[in-house]
Amino acid sequence: MEILEHLREKLADIFKNLFVEIQIIDTIEEIPANSYDQARNQYLSPLFMVAIRNYAEEYGFSKVLGITAFDLFIYELNFVFGQAEFGSEARAAVISLCRLYPEFYRQESNKDLFLIRSVKEGIHEIGHTFGLKHCKNNCIMVFSNNLMDTDKKPAAFCDRCQKKLFGKD
Repeated sequence: MEILEHLREKLADIFKNLFVEIQIIDTIEEIPANSYDQARNQYLSPLFMVAIRNYAEEYGFSKVLGITAFDLFIYELNFVFGQAEFGSEARAAVISLCRLYPEFYRQESNKDLFLIRSVKEGIHEIGHTFGLKHCKNNCIMVFSNNLMDTDKKPAAFCDRCQKKLFGKD
């Protein structure tokens, strides 16, 4: 539960002018049917996206960030840290905590590092739901091909993305 509260606080700080409130909904939804790929030992991310979008629509939320401990993938990539809808009607985003834990890579546990990675991925995916594309600047919207990319990028938007997101000059 600590991770959820930490994410809520950090995302509220970043998106304070776009959201009135960020709520944590502590409910357990069913794992999307047919999402598990036994050969890969992973879960298909787009099926999680459908479930999250349906949840957002059913309960009237403008944006929903799903958080899972399952290892997610899309067919084009070996894994994804997260995925999001894109565009004016976008509501759904998901992040996987699985590969954000140092322990996944047989490294020493580091709670602070895990929390920073989680926040970065959450900000990045919600940024997509507001129409932000991947960025080439020193920005949270840089595509993370691996964990080093996530660790290197800042937990903030570059000036260009900030202007797009908040409409400020």
